[in-house]
Amino acid sequence: MSLEDIIKKVKEELDEKERKREETYLKAREIRRISTKAIREIHKGNYEKAEEYLLNARKLVEEVCNEEYAFLNEAFQEFGEACLTLAFLRDKDIPTPEELKIPAECYVFGLADSAGELRRYILNSIRQNKTEKIEYFLDLMDEIYHCLMLIDYPSSVRRKQDMVRVLLEKTQGDVTLALRQAELEKKLCGIQKK
Repeated sequence: MSLEDIIKKVKEELDEKERKREETYLKAREIRRISTKAIREIHKGNYEKAEEYLLNARKLVEEVCNEEYAFLNEAFQEFGEACLTLAFLRDKDIPTPEELKIPAECYVFGLADSAGELRRYILNSIRQNKTEKIEYFLDLMDEIYHCLMLIDYPSSVRRKQDMVRVLLEKTQGDVTLALRQAELEKKLCGIQKK
Protein backbone atom coordinates (compact mmCIF):
# COMPACT_ATOMS: atom_id res chain seq x y z
CA MET A 1 0.00 0.00 0.00
CA SER A 2 1.41 3.38 -0.95
CA LEU A 3 1.74 6.25 1.48
CA GLU A 4 -0.92 8.11 -0.45
CA ASP A 5 -3.35 5.19 -0.03
CA ILE A 6 -2.58 5.00 3.68
CA ILE A 7 -3.20 8.73 4.11
CA LYS A 8 -6.41 8.46 2.11
CA LYS A 9 -7.63 5.77 4.50
CA VAL A 10 -6.51 7.79 7.55
CA LYS A 11 -8.34 10.85 6.20
CA GLU A 12 -11.54 8.83 5.76
CA GLU A 13 -11.27 7.66 9.36
CA LEU A 14 -10.63 11.20 10.61
CA ASP A 15 -13.52 12.55 8.53
CA GLU A 16 -15.84 9.96 10.08
CA LYS A 17 -14.65 10.89 13.59
CA GLU A 18 -15.26 14.57 12.85
CA ARG A 19 -18.72 13.82 11.46
CA LYS A 20 -19.55 11.84 14.61
CA ARG A 21 -18.22 14.66 16.82
CA GLU A 22 -20.31 17.27 14.98
CA GLU A 23 -23.42 15.09 15.20
CA THR A 24 -22.85 14.59 18.94
CA TYR A 25 -22.25 18.32 19.44
CA LEU A 26 -25.59 19.16 17.83
CA LYS A 27 -27.33 16.61 20.06
CA ALA A 28 -25.63 18.11 23.13
CA ARG A 29 -26.91 21.57 22.18
CA GLU A 30 -30.40 20.13 21.73
CA ILE A 31 -30.27 18.40 25.13
CA ARG A 32 -29.35 21.72 26.78
CA ARG A 33 -32.05 23.61 24.89
CA ILE A 34 -34.79 21.09 25.69
CA SER A 35 -33.71 20.82 29.34
CA THR A 36 -33.83 24.62 29.68
CA LYS A 37 -37.35 24.62 28.23
CA ALA A 38 -38.33 21.90 30.72
CA ILE A 39 -37.09 24.01 33.64
CA ARG A 40 -39.09 26.97 32.34
CA GLU A 41 -42.23 24.80 32.20
CA ILE A 42 -41.55 23.45 35.69
CA HIS A 43 -41.58 26.98 37.10
CA LYS A 44 -44.84 27.71 35.26
CA GLY A 45 -46.33 24.64 36.95
CA ASN A 46 -46.69 22.83 33.60
CA TYR A 47 -45.22 19.57 34.88
CA GLU A 48 -46.66 17.37 32.12
CA LYS A 49 -45.14 19.60 29.44
CA ALA A 50 -41.82 19.53 31.32
CA GLU A 51 -41.97 15.72 31.43
CA GLU A 52 -42.63 15.66 27.69
CA TYR A 53 -39.56 17.81 27.06
CA LEU A 54 -37.45 15.62 29.33
CA LEU A 55 -38.58 12.46 27.55
CA ASN A 56 -37.29 13.98 24.30
CA ALA A 57 -34.04 15.02 25.97
CA ARG A 58 -33.67 11.53 27.50
CA LYS A 59 -33.81 9.97 24.02
CA LEU A 60 -30.92 12.18 22.93
CA VAL A 61 -28.99 11.47 26.15
CA GLU A 62 -29.34 7.75 25.48
CA GLU A 63 -27.95 8.26 21.97
CA VAL A 64 -24.80 10.02 23.20
CA CYS A 65 -24.28 8.68 26.74
CA ASN A 66 -21.36 6.46 25.67
CA GLU A 67 -19.52 9.25 23.87
CA GLU A 68 -16.53 10.87 25.56
CA TYR A 69 -16.62 14.52 24.49
CA ALA A 70 -16.10 17.23 27.11
CA PHE A 71 -18.86 19.38 25.60
CA LEU A 72 -21.41 16.73 26.62
CA ASN A 73 -20.83 17.46 30.31
CA GLU A 74 -22.74 20.73 30.22
CA ALA A 75 -25.67 19.08 28.45
CA PHE A 76 -25.73 16.16 30.90
CA GLN A 77 -25.54 18.60 33.81
CA GLU A 78 -28.48 20.65 32.51
CA PHE A 79 -30.50 17.49 31.89
CA GLY A 80 -29.73 16.24 35.40
CA GLU A 81 -30.71 19.59 36.89
CA ALA A 82 -34.07 19.56 35.10
CA CYS A 83 -34.85 15.94 36.03
CA LEU A 84 -33.88 16.45 39.67
CA THR A 85 -35.82 19.71 39.97
CA LEU A 86 -38.94 18.08 38.55
CA ALA A 87 -38.59 15.11 40.91
CA PHE A 88 -38.16 17.41 43.92
CA LEU A 89 -41.10 19.67 43.11
CA ARG A 90 -43.41 16.76 42.27
CA ASP A 91 -42.24 14.78 45.33
CA LYS A 92 -41.24 11.83 43.13
CA ASP A 93 -38.43 9.32 43.56
CA ILE A 94 -35.07 10.98 43.06
CA PRO A 95 -33.46 9.61 39.88
CA THR A 96 -29.95 8.20 40.08
CA PRO A 97 -27.10 9.01 37.69
CA GLU A 98 -27.49 5.51 36.24
CA GLU A 99 -31.20 6.01 35.61
CA LEU A 100 -30.50 9.32 33.89
CA LYS A 101 -27.54 7.79 32.00
CA ILE A 102 -25.25 10.67 32.92
CA PRO A 103 -21.79 10.64 34.53
CA ALA A 104 -21.58 11.01 38.32
CA GLU A 105 -19.76 14.35 38.06
CA CYS A 106 -22.49 15.82 35.84
CA TYR A 107 -25.12 14.51 38.25
CA VAL A 108 -23.42 16.24 41.19
CA PHE A 109 -23.23 19.54 39.31
CA GLY A 110 -26.86 19.19 38.19
CA LEU A 111 -27.86 18.51 41.80
CA ALA A 112 -26.05 21.66 42.92
CA ASP A 113 -27.80 23.70 40.24
CA SER A 114 -31.17 22.26 41.23
CA ALA A 115 -30.73 24.04 44.58
CA GLY A 116 -30.89 27.31 42.63
CA GLU A 117 -34.13 26.17 41.01
CA LEU A 118 -35.54 25.34 44.46
CA ARG A 119 -34.61 28.86 45.60
CA ARG A 120 -36.43 30.27 42.58
CA TYR A 121 -39.49 28.14 43.43
CA ILE A 122 -39.39 29.31 47.06
CA LEU A 123 -39.17 32.99 46.08
CA ASN A 124 -42.04 32.59 43.60
CA SER A 125 -44.10 30.89 46.32
CA ILE A 126 -43.41 33.76 48.72
CA ARG A 127 -44.47 36.31 46.10
CA GLN A 128 -47.70 34.37 45.52
CA ASN A 129 -48.34 34.01 49.29
CA LYS A 130 -48.12 30.21 48.99
CA THR A 131 -45.93 29.62 52.01
CA GLU A 132 -47.16 26.18 53.13
CA LYS A 133 -44.36 24.19 51.42
CA ILE A 134 -41.46 26.63 51.49
CA GLU A 135 -39.93 25.24 54.68
CA TYR A 136 -40.00 21.74 53.16
CA PHE A 137 -38.09 22.98 50.11
CA LEU A 138 -35.72 24.99 52.28
CA ASP A 139 -34.95 21.79 54.21
CA LEU A 140 -34.41 20.04 50.89
CA MET A 141 -31.91 22.72 49.85
CA ASP A 142 -30.15 22.15 53.18
CA GLU A 143 -30.05 18.40 52.53
CA ILE A 144 -28.61 18.99 49.05
CA TYR A 145 -25.90 21.18 50.56
CA HIS A 146 -24.96 18.63 53.21
CA CYS A 147 -24.89 15.80 50.65
CA LEU A 148 -22.66 17.87 48.36
CA MET A 149 -20.27 18.47 51.26
CA LEU A 150 -19.62 14.71 51.36
CA ILE A 151 -17.92 14.98 47.96
CA ASP A 152 -14.26 16.00 47.84
CA TYR A 153 -13.54 15.79 44.12
CA PRO A 154 -13.39 16.78 41.38
CA SER A 155 -11.76 20.00 42.51
CA SER A 156 -14.39 22.05 40.65
CA VAL A 157 -17.08 20.74 43.02
CA ARG A 158 -15.82 23.16 45.69
CA ARG A 159 -17.14 26.14 43.72
CA LYS A 160 -20.57 24.49 43.45
CA GLN A 161 -20.58 23.71 47.18
CA ASP A 162 -19.84 27.36 47.94
CA MET A 163 -22.56 28.49 45.54
CA VAL A 164 -25.16 26.24 47.19
CA ARG A 165 -24.10 27.43 50.67
CA VAL A 166 -24.57 31.07 49.65
CA LEU A 167 -27.94 30.31 48.03
CA LEU A 168 -29.05 28.40 51.12
CA GLU A 169 -28.08 31.21 53.50
CA LYS A 170 -29.77 33.86 51.35
CA THR A 171 -32.91 31.73 51.02
CA GLN A 172 -33.02 31.07 54.77
CA GLY A 173 -32.91 34.82 55.34
CA ASP A 174 -35.61 35.48 52.73
CA VAL A 175 -37.89 32.77 54.14
CA THR A 176 -37.44 33.95 57.72
CA LEU A 177 -38.23 37.52 56.71
CA ALA A 178 -41.30 36.46 54.69
CA LEU A 179 -42.69 34.26 57.46
CA ARG A 180 -42.16 36.94 60.10
CA GLN A 181 -43.81 39.51 57.86
CA ALA A 182 -46.80 37.20 57.29
CA GLU A 183 -47.08 36.69 61.06
CA LEU A 184 -46.99 40.43 61.64
CA GLU A 185 -49.65 41.03 58.98
CA LYS A 186 -51.93 38.48 60.66
CA LYS A 187 -51.48 40.18 64.01
CA LEU A 188 -52.16 43.59 62.49
CA CYS A 189 -55.34 42.28 60.83
CA GLY A 190 -56.43 40.88 64.20
CA ILE A 191 -55.84 44.24 65.90
CA GLN A 192 -57.74 46.13 63.17
CA LYS A 193 -60.75 43.80 63.53
CA LYS A 194 -60.99 44.51 67.27
